[in-house]
Amino acid sequence: MKWMFKFVFLAAALWSGYWYFGARAQEKMYAQLLNESRAQGWTAESRNLGVSGFPNRFDTTLTGLNFSDPSGRWNWSGEEFQIKALSYKLNHIIMAWPGEQVLGTPEGNITINADLLRASLIMAPTATLPLSRLQIEGEGIALDSERLGPAHISLLNAAFFQNETTPTKYRLGVDMADITPPQSLTARLGGSPIFTSAIDSLKLSALLDFDREIDRLALQNDQPPVPVSMEIEESLLIWGGSKLAISGQISKGNNGFIEGQLDFDVQNWQPMFEVFKQASNLTTTELLTLKRALDGASGGGNLVFSIDFANGESRIGPIIIGPAPVYPF
Repeated sequence: MKWMFKFVFLAAALWSGYWYFGARAQEKMYAQLLNESRAQGWTAESRNLGVSGFPNRFDTTLTGLNFSDPSGRWNWSGEEFQIKALSYKLNHIIMAWPGEQVLGTPEGNITINADLLRASLIMAPTATLPLSRLQIEGEGIALDSERLGPAHISLLNAAFFQNETTPTKYRLGVDMADITPPQSLTARLGGSPIFTSAIDSLKLSALLDFDREIDRLALQNDQPPVPVSMEIEESLLIWGGSKLAISGQISKGNNGFIEGQLDFDVQNWQPMFEVFKQASNLTTTELLTLKRALDGASGGGNLVFSIDFANGESRIGPIIIGPAPVYPF
């Protein structure tokens, strides 16, 4: 039996040594990342950086984090940020954001508090560490925007997966429930009865084609990868007794506007049309003409129609309903 105890003791000693040197390597890696960011003009500050989790995990905690891009237009500060990795599977990490987080944007700060906010990140085990999968989950998320005011999301689940055969393609899925949008936003769109309740559900499913693969080298570039086209599979919005299903395909046109087509299937569409009236630039006569056309198209049931985006314009059939949206990337 002595040989067994010796073997166990030796294995424990070797594993302890592996964990110790691994933990020091983790600390050195994150400290080097902060130093490299500062050298490139970023603000990268943390009051504390420590690794724990012996024996099976490397848990890195950063407190008092303050991170800003060189232009000063984007900033992230947080009470605490946690990065957790299994000691035997370092390409899979868990990130958590406990406490208050503040995201600074060109449009003002957004303060984020959540009962739960964490993400799971898996990178392929190659030299460039391409992104394989990203999943985010949150509960009880309170947002307070300087520009729009407070909002709330009770449940959030999001996933971003790399396509197995085409490295530049990624599948995006988002599922949110019980969403209270900012009152300032709903006020701008008038007093439609649809706003008397929270958004019951928002589900998005899309296939995004990026201009290049998302990996370590691409993210170090001044211009990170951007999606050049999006195939939107059936996505749903349920709000105030109305149900909106959207699908279609869009891309970036030469003029910077969206090009393509989106197909809509709306149940109980009248409340949503009232919202559209407030947001559109159509004249009273044009709105009346459009509503009569939609009444005829729905025939008392679901409203099914398409919006075409071309040459910087948005059209429903022959009617121009406004400018095409600017492509967001």
